[in-house]
Amino acid sequence: MKKFSAVLLLAISLILFLSACGDLDKPKHLKAIAQMDNSLDSMHQVLKENRLDTLAGIRIAANSILTRLKTYYDSDTLDMELGMKMSKFRSIRKAIDPEEDEEGGEGDESEEEREHEGISHRTIGSGFSIVRRGLEAESLALNTLRKDIENGNGRRDKYAEYVKFEQQKVYQLQQLLKAYVDHKNKTIKDFNEIYTELNAFSLKQMEKKKS
Repeated sequence: MKKFSAVLLLAISLILFLSACGDLDKPKHLKAIAQMDNSLDSMHQVLKENRLDTLAGIRIAANSILTRLKTYYDSDTLDMELGMKMSKFRSIRKAIDPEEDEEGGEGDESEEEREHEGISHRTIGSGFSIVRRGLEAESLALNTLRKDIENGNGRRDKYAEYVKFEQQKVYQLQQLLKAYVDHKNKTIKDFNEIYTELNAFSLKQMEKKKS
C-alpha cells in the first residue's frame, strides 16, 4: 500500500511539474503566436497588393487577338516562330481563364490537393483564392491555439509541439504566396511581350482579308 501511495504521489508530482513547465513557457508560446499573426498580416497585405483586377480586360484583349487570327489568318503553312508565339499566347490565355472563382472550388478536389498541384499550374484567379483561403484558415487556427494556451486548455505538455506545427504551416503559406506572385508576374510579363506583336499581326490579317 505504501508503495502504491508513493507511485501515485510521484505521478501527481510529475503532472504538476509538467503543468508548471507549461505555464512557465506560456509567454514564449504566446509571443511565437503573435509573431506568426504579424507574418499573416504582412502576407495578407502582399496578397492584396498583388490581386490582379485587370484580368477581365486582359482576357478580352487576348480573346480578340485569337479570334482575329482564327478568322482571318488562313495560311496553309504556319511560320514556326509565329506558331510558337501563338502557342505561348494560348498558354497565357489559359492562365487568366476564370476556371475557378474566389469562393468556389473545382469538383471534389480538396484544399491540400489543390495546393499540392502547384500554383504555377493553375489560373491566376485560382492561385489567389488558394492563398487567401489558406491565410484565413491559419488565422483561425492561431486564434484557437492562443485561447487554449491563455486558458490552459488541453495538453499543456504539447503546446510547444502545436506552436511548431503552426510555424511550419505559416512557412508553407509564405512559399505558396511567393509562388503565386511569381506566377502572376511572369504571366503578365509574357503577355506584354507578345501582345503588341500579335495584336498588330492579327489586325493586319483582318485588313488584308477585308480589302
